[in-house]
Amino acid sequence: MRLWNMEFYKITARPVMNMGFFLILGFLVLVFYQEIDASRTEIDGKVYQGMEAIQMDRKLAKEYEGIFTMEKAEEIVDRFGFSGYVGEGTSEEITYEREGNYCSQFVTDKMTDFMQEDRRPTDFSTGEAWENYGKYYIMGDVFFAYANGWKKLVDVWNMGIILLQVWLVLMIAPVFSEEYSRNITGILLSSKHGKSKDIWTKIGASLSLGGISYLFMVLLLTGMTVAVYGKDGLHASPLLAGDLFWAAGSRGWTVGGLLPAVFLEGLAAVFLNVCITLFLSSRCRRPVTAVTAGILLFFLPAGVNQVLFQMLVSLGAAGSFLGWIFLDIMRISCLSFPIYLPFLESCGVPMNWLAYVPGIVLVLIGFCTWRAVVNYRDYQLS
Repeated sequence: MRLWNMEFYKITARPVMNMGFFLILGFLVLVFYQEIDASRTEIDGKVYQGMEAIQMDRKLAKEYEGIFTMEKAEEIVDRFGFSGYVGEGTSEEITYEREGNYCSQFVTDKMTDFMQEDRRPTDFSTGEAWENYGKYYIMGDVFFAYANGWKKLVDVWNMGIILLQVWLVLMIAPVFSEEYSRNITGILLSSKHGKSKDIWTKIGASLSLGGISYLFMVLLLTGMTVAVYGKDGLHASPLLAGDLFWAAGSRGWTVGGLLPAVFLEGLAAVFLNVCITLFLSSRCRRPVTAVTAGILLFFLPAGVNQVLFQMLVSLGAAGSFLGWIFLDIMRISCLSFPIYLPFLESCGVPMNWLAYVPGIVLVLIGFCTWRAVVNYRDYQLS
């Protein structure tokens, strides 16, 4: 335990970098506060703002809670009308702030052409739009409840997980490379546990930092969500909580059942990111080189997926069987890296692919950890 404490202290004894972590948390709290402050709802002709708007939306949603039906949708529209933008259809300037309330906005967004036409609709969707999208919400398996709090949580968490992983690259990159740059590796390796226990303690302390910082962020955001929005909506269908849950649809999942799975994906991404950074640290002789390589490698899969993959598709690479297989392997590989791993549900990943991703992640974690140990242990021989 003493050795772990020493290694953990060495990693975290950087006041400026530690401040960076709290700046990230402060930024996330600020974003969360702005979401609360910007809340607006209209119920029976009265406008509510901020916390009062949230509480009134929660109360209103209780009236329609349960399996969503066409009768409920029509009742909401008859009572509140469809939702557009504040000032739309009047002489007032359109602010692109949504009018209506949680219930009328849900019906408008999910069951009309509002998202395509960007103006207040006059009726429900028709034709293919209704058959392929709108009708999905009244098939008897969508449980309606107030899930706006969990949607806001996921939106802020999306930003937080990216910022946190960049911060972890900056923190973990010097673990091995800083010792190389100070020419003290030979002395440390010659100690009693230098080539065994000490190396694994460094890795354990690095993973602990990643896990502790991630869990702290998740607990902070979840605590704020419960304090402001309550626990409403945990039993709602996942697709009410935003795009991240869209792939889960309504196939027996609930928001409360899927949130832990999403947070575990985030934890796996953090651990993988730490292991990749440790591998790079064991290969680089200077911390700045390890940091640069870590940041580039973190964002590289996004470049490959968004640019190279799309370019190959436009060139017709998917036209042949081998080309199609190659593109599948490329995309599955990209989505198995830390920048995408927390967002698999919103990346349009086919369900049969999800069986491969955990295996790829475990192989990457194992390979990077093993190579980090070997590279550092054999430093004097290189």
